[in-house]
Amino acid sequence: MYEMIEIIAGLIPFLPAFAGFTIPVVYLVSRKRLVVMGYAALVMTIVAALSAIVAVEAYSVDHPLVFKAGGWPAPVGITYIVDRFCAVVGLLTSLIVLAIMLYSLSYIVDEAYPWYTILLLGNEAGLLGVTYTGDLFNLFVMLEVTGVSSYALVMYYRRRPISLISGLKYAFIGSLGTSLYLLAMGLTYSFYGTLNLVDFSYKAISSSELQVFAYGLILVLASWTFSIKSGVFPNHFWLPDAHPAAPTPISALLSGLVVNTGVIGLYKFFYIASWSTTKPPLNTITHLVSLVTITMGALSGVFGALLMNIQRDIKRLIAYSTVMNLGFLFMGVSCLTLKGLQATLYYVITHSLAKSTLFLSTGVFIKAAESRNLSDLSGAGMKFKVAGVAFAASTLTLAGIPPLPGFLAKLLLYEALFEYNVVLAVLMIIASAIGLLAYMKMLYIIVFGTTVTQLRGVDMKLAQTTLVVLTALIVLVGVVFLFNPDLTQSIVGSAAMQSTVNIEEYIEYVKNTFIQP
Repeated sequence: MYEMIEIIAGLIPFLPAFAGFTIPVVYLVSRKRLVVMGYAALVMTIVAALSAIVAVEAYSVDHPLVFKAGGWPAPVGITYIVDRFCAVVGLLTSLIVLAIMLYSLSYIVDEAYPWYTILLLGNEAGLLGVTYTGDLFNLFVMLEVTGVSSYALVMYYRRRPISLISGLKYAFIGSLGTSLYLLAMGLTYSFYGTLNLVDFSYKAISSSELQVFAYGLILVLASWTFSIKSGVFPNHFWLPDAHPAAPTPISALLSGLVVNTGVIGLYKFFYIASWSTTKPPLNTITHLVSLVTITMGALSGVFGALLMNIQRDIKRLIAYSTVMNLGFLFMGVSCLTLKGLQATLYYVITHSLAKSTLFLSTGVFIKAAESRNLSDLSGAGMKFKVAGVAFAASTLTLAGIPPLPGFLAKLLLYEALFEYNVVLAVLMIIASAIGLLAYMKMLYIIVFGTTVTQLRGVDMKLAQTTLVVLTALIVLVGVVFLFNPDLTQSIVGSAAMQSTVNIEEYIEYVKNTFIQP
């Protein structure tokens, strides 16, 4: 049974990719939008169920799950390493992508729906591949799969100049980032002779002086790439343009999931690849690079919060909220501590759920008003009550209002940062306070404002059902985790502990069982 679960872990990223290749056949046979998109939703449901099975298994054993692609042993073959952190993120990703697909059944009604469906399936395959992979080159491949499908989805409305310009800007910056990462992989193989995450971590122990220099350059190049992928200052400038240009479900995908790839990448490098660098000079290099990324995160938090307050386009406002929150996530993962990783995982869960729900609820208002201007959307939350409740719940979550999950997420992050450096903790509080003003202004206008624009009716029953489920999930996560510390420790705490306190047993298991000497 255990071996079967490992095989399932390897199949999870493959299934949506395979389904994407079969979409043209389904389209040619049926020629019906609901059949094509329903087929994709069915596959995504299966992927979500399998992700749940893998997550349960990851928590039932004391070591990570490892899948050898094609049966090839590491470090020659590609391995997928699913620890508790990655298992939770993988389950979260598959559930939110499924919600976006169901929402899209009501939202995407034009003739280009087969391409939309193919690209969304490809994006899910890339996201899950980034999350599960234990091979540094395969991480590059999955970043490219995620990136290419994201660029195309941003340019989905290809007859709109703004979509093409924003998509091309995103593609150029994203390609530059992955090129830097590819250069880092070339250095990794040249100086260490491996691209396996765990094998690299062992070989780094006995680094020569030249290898120490290469190690530092590898970390710098990879970290810069991940800051681009997550839209963290100063590499954030593609993000505010990409969100307004993309269809609203894709805005939810970008802000809720795609930006997580940078955080996951930093986690793999800072906690898995660098676990053995406890002695100088490698530990000095790791901490210097993490100091740079945590500073970038702090600046991104403050900068994003300030720019939120001057936006009139609701999508751009939410986009700058993502710049702020991804800055917080970079701060958490860069602490290199148990508390930091625990805060990062819970914040990822909270932000992904809330930001996806916020964009999806906003999509109802935008369709009704045919405008993204805040003043034109005034009072829309009262007219469309289901979307209004979802909008309020997600906004208050991101603002950190108890008992919604954003409160505990910010509290955990504050504790981790306070332990790391008081100044950073204060900056995080300042950024949160500035962001709170923008959230409250947006909430007041949308929900309690006076309607000044004629809002037409929209037939989005399935989309609203999706919003009900997501809102219930947000409230459930907030209440259950806030008032049940033992559950928080058993899920979030144990995942962080496996990758920090128990990291040596983690790595030793993978090495002894699957890596040839």
